[in-house]
Amino acid sequence: MIIGPTIRLRAIEPDDLPMLASWRNDPAVYAHFFEHEPLSLAGQRRWYDRFVQRDDEKFWIAERTGTGGASQGVGTIALVGIDWRNRRAELGRVLVYPPGQRGNGIGRELCSLALGYAFGHLNLNRVHCEVFADNRPAVSLYENLGFRAEGTLRSHVFKDGRYRDVAVMSILRDEWASTITGVVSNAA
Repeated sequence: MIIGPTIRLRAIEPDDLPMLASWRNDPAVYAHFFEHEPLSLAGQRRWYDRFVQRDDEKFWIAERTGTGGASQGVGTIALVGIDWRNRRAELGRVLVYPPGQRGNGIGRELCSLALGYAFGHLNLNRVHCEVFADNRPAVSLYENLGFRAEGTLRSHVFKDGRYRDVAVMSILRDEWASTITGVVSNAA
């Protein structure tokens, strides 16, 4: 478990799959993912069966800390495509739920905890992300965390009847070390 000031990240479990499918099919969430079709519970289960066999992906459920024993899911985050030789990964599957909770620091803490784990525990050197270029809140969040723009993948994703640009951003280990803002990460 990775513990922060207001949330903790824990491993995904099979019992989480209905909740995840529900979250990801919420129109306010779905609009920001690259997927083109709604996600079924059966599809979520197939994904999970493949996921538990992989060693190049870390996926966490975020829960509020200090909830008196009852955990409250508030989102997800993952490190995907972990390249152990070149010490790099993609930060992805960032989701804050319910959408009304966005803008309250949860996304920043989610990302900070995952980056702390990536650079501290996994000893990675580089983490990158891809986000719709017009998703200004997400781009701003990554910039505030120290990510730098690397470029734009023009007309990269076809969604909702149109082609959309995708921004590619990254942060290096030494850049992260110079921007740590007090979020504590305890991996147990």
